[in-house]
Amino acid sequence: MAGLLSQGASQRPQQPRQQAQGQPPQPEPRAPQPSQPQAGRQPQQGDPRTDTDPQAGQQQYNTLVESMLRYLYDKGAQQVERALTQGDDIVQRMATVISTIMLTHYHALAADGKTVPPGVMFQAGMELSKAVGEMAVEMGRLSANEGEPIEAAFMGAIGRFGQLIQDGAMTQEQRQRYAQLIRAMRQIKQDAGGQTPPRNAQPQGGA
Repeated sequence: MAGLLSQGASQRPQQPRQQAQGQPPQPEPRAPQPSQPQAGRQPQQGDPRTDTDPQAGQQQYNTLVESMLRYLYDKGAQQVERALTQGDDIVQRMATVISTIMLTHYHALAADGKTVPPGVMFQAGMELSKAVGEMAVEMGRLSANEGEPIEAAFMGAIGRFGQLIQDGAMTQEQRQRYAQLIRAMRQIKQDAGGQTPPRNAQPQGGA
């Protein structure tokens, strides 16, 4: 997974950021507009709430990542930096930032009757984790090229994300798909002997 999280620098909007101190971030409530589930349809194999075709998935991924990074580097920059400054456990602080941004986007979409398939959110969370890790490095909270803390923060964020999802906002099939993606990611690292996996290694079922 570290290979995935370390693939290139995130494309951040050209916005100035300022240092500050305070509480964990509270991202903006609006989010992108991915797929909209059909009313009254029961989750099943091929349901767009759980699965999506590659082309649609890429479009959703691009929109979601753009929205997350726009918040991270613009409106939420000061709050994120305050959150990363507090406490000794930078991995836990990064996980809180990542999961909070993911949760806010997910629930904003759910409030509009829309959803993001697990593979799309999972991959977007990876990109967000890279960006948050870069901020931690710039702030001196991490050393450059430290993949393990960012990797651990992403896994912690996914776990917190699943725990805090509001009842009814995620189907059982979606929860199962997230679990599959997590297991696949762990298997990739295990197969690599605990080392950084190849850069092209990806879990099955991703965006």
